Amino acid sequence: MSINLRPRRQRQGGVFAVEFAMLALLFFLFLFAMLEVARAVYMWNLVHEITRRAARAAAVTDFSNAGALQAVRTQAVLRTAPGTLPLGGGISDAYVRIDYLSQAGGAVLAAVPVTAMPGCPQRNRINCLDDPHGASCIRFVRARLCVPSEGARCESVPYRPILPLLGVMFPSGARAVRLPNGATMAVAESLGYPDNPGFCP
Repeated sequence: MSINLRPRRQRQGGVFAVEFAMLALLFFLFLFAMLEVARAVYMWNLVHEITRRAARAAAVTDFSNAGALQAVRTQAVLRTAPGTLPLGGGISDAYVRIDYLSQAGGAVLAAVPVTAMPGCPQRNRINCLDDPHGASCIRFVRARLCVPSEGARCESVPYRPILPLLGVMFPSGARAVRLPNGATMAVAESLGYPDNPGFCP
């Protein structure tokens, strides 16, 4: 009497295929989640590098030259031409905000936004010599990473995962995980003076 083992082996092969598919799904989900967490840490650290580069370059760049400031923003996001940050989830040079600050006098010295921008770096030097704590004397340059908007408020950039499947880990909307704005301040140095060819008394 012979026993046919083929149907049992075929059933066992089907069970192994289902188990392998389930384990492979979990393995790849875990692998992609780990890659996304590594990318999130990369982005978290890169924000500070972007703002550091922007503040340092803006401190020696003519603030009255829009093209020069655009070049500062572009180079801050590690590019030579306008575009998005590599692996940045859509972050571009438009997200880099550069503010010029004066130093208010009084009992406590505080950096406040310049209310009346000087016409050129030469004019800024004259303003600062006349009144170092004046509202039109640029003493500091601040760079931040903000959602592009016209207002003065700096809204932190929401983190966007590369794979849409991982949106559960990084929700959008009000509960969105947001990157830090990475505010970096630098002392205003030459601000492009005397490299600017125009005369601005």
